[in-house]
Amino acid sequence: MVGAGHPVVLVPGTLSDRRTWLRLVGSLSSGFRSVLYDPRGTGETPDPGVPFTPDELVDDLLAVMSAARVERAHLVGHSLGATVALLTAARHPSRVDRVVAVGPVLHPDAYVAAVLDHWEALARSDLPDEALHLGLALPAFGRDAFEDLVPAIVGDMTRRPTARETVLRYVGCDRLQDLRPFAGRIDAPVLVVAGAEDGLSGPAGAGAVAAAIAGARLELIPGCGHTPQVERPAELARLAVAFLRGRP
Repeated sequence: MVGAGHPVVLVPGTLSDRRTWLRLVGSLSSGFRSVLYDPRGTGETPDPGVPFTPDELVDDLLAVMSAARVERAHLVGHSLGATVALLTAARHPSRVDRVVAVGPVLHPDAYVAAVLDHWEALARSDLPDEALHLGLALPAFGRDAFEDLVPAIVGDMTRRPTARETVLRYVGCDRLQDLRPFAGRIDAPVLVVAGAEDGLSGPAGAGAVAAAIAGARLELIPGCGHTPQVERPAELARLAVAFLRGRP
């Protein structure tokens, strides 16, 4: 946990661990207590070795909150983590104050399904790890990030490779994302944020999520891809902090 104040739980996306939020935590530390964790199969959390669903990741999140003695918190989630945050708000409204959903999808449309097909094919191939990791990263960043960020990120992934079985389990979990039955049950205030150049879930995907949740607000970050917390942390922090403090 970092900082002091109202708790904010930061929920990583597919194959990401707590480090994905490192550029955001400093901005949250003044007025908020950030709770960070590694989802199953990432960082220091082992993969239990069985398929899992977004609902089970919700249970994992609630277990993290209970272990941190956090009864109620704001949630900031990215990609699959955004789905987990929104499902938590729908299923357990007493545990959630506000939600910032970064790069979410309402459900995997034909394009997202094709990306997941590609990821699955890469994980099942005999390509070296570096090629696999580059293929996983390509849709996740905007054009401006490729020279400055992507080589270092792919290098880090290659130094700390995720087991291919874990990649396949995450792809299977990603395929099961579907907020449509739950969006109408979310009464927490929701801010949806997406990069204007998001080549994975896309601004349209984020817009569909915002449209499905009563009162939700959509913000697009120019020149940014699927990972604003890495590509444009200052812009994401400005939006998130203002929203979590209840400002318009």
